[in-house]
Amino acid sequence: MLLIILHELGHFRVAKKTGVKVNEFGIGLPPKICTFRKDASGTNYTLNRIPLGGFCALEGEDPANPEVFYAKNSFITAKLWKKLIIIVGGVAMNVLTARVIFTLLFRHGTQPLGLSNEPTSESYLIPHLTFLQSAGFATGEIKPGVAIEKILPESLAERIGLQTGDVIMQVNVASVSMENLSSLLTQAGTASTASTLTVNTTTGSKTISFTCPDTDCKLWIAMTPNSTLEINDIQFWLPQAMLASLHEIKAERNLTFNALGTLWASLFSFNREKVKSAFNSLAGPVGAVKMGALFYQSGGRIAYLAFAGIISLALAIFNLLPIPALDGGRGIGVILQALFRWKPEKYFQYEGYVNAFFFYLLLLLGVVIILKDLVMFWGVKLPFVG
Repeated sequence: MLLIILHELGHFRVAKKTGVKVNEFGIGLPPKICTFRKDASGTNYTLNRIPLGGFCALEGEDPANPEVFYAKNSFITAKLWKKLIIIVGGVAMNVLTARVIFTLLFRHGTQPLGLSNEPTSESYLIPHLTFLQSAGFATGEIKPGVAIEKILPESLAERIGLQTGDVIMQVNVASVSMENLSSLLTQAGTASTASTLTVNTTTGSKTISFTCPDTDCKLWIAMTPNSTLEINDIQFWLPQAMLASLHEIKAERNLTFNALGTLWASLFSFNREKVKSAFNSLAGPVGAVKMGALFYQSGGRIAYLAFAGIISLALAIFNLLPIPALDGGRGIGVILQALFRWKPEKYFQYEGYVNAFFFYLLLLLGVVIILKDLVMFWGVKLPFVG
């Protein structure tokens, strides 16, 4: 919610600076609880009932009121470059937030949140091991298996009796590594019979039988390679930390687009299992809270702050997608309106319908994902969700 409010604050500040009136800056979504302030320019600052971020309502976004629609301080009468920087202001605020967080982390010193399965990952927070070694932050070797660092309460791992320090060696008869554990668990989740984990403990080896509560089978553990690997804190002097934060933004962008490409290909593969797996891989606020809890348990406030930086950058990238109701779609819309000289009142009337349709579509998708996250968290079986 805080990151979304910061996003809206980006739109707010740029609109104010470019002379476009902000009618309302709301914390949460309507219905309104109260107006707690009104400034000299006429902006109402409101508190609303639905705790899902906030909004920034600009002058002239309603073509039904021509007098206000064509006012000098209206969004519609602003020059194209002003419209575009107002639209991009929210994304810029999220990117700036991520950069500030990453800079502080790299100056203070932080451990990676986990190792990536993507060989090309050059992220400091989610690196591939080869990058970490080449950057001089990791020494040692990887051994077979995956070591459990932390276990989330009420998780599948806790229910089947796994312990911190255990090393998972096999899922069924397949050897486990950091790269394949997730896919092996997914296969186990689709199996019609119980699966097994072969685990090395401090007292010896044991086999644990388990059944996944859903097809997107997750243990909800923080894991590290079973190795003699030593990972040093990623720490730089301030100028280097500022450069490293830019490097991290680029690396996270590449990881995000790779993930979106894989998700897109799976959703439109027309393969039921791939579509189901892709849907289950989506996470909403509930999933984010659960992941945040896991990072906080495994790495404390520093890890939680790193997770916040990644989420802030993800919000920026998501809002740049060319989808109506998102900033990317709105930006393309105002450019097309200027190029083809569409009458503003007609364009914004139709844009309002299109944006409303996609807004409710995205809202519905969000509700479905939240329901899916709750179902997975509670272990309840529903059709398709798993």
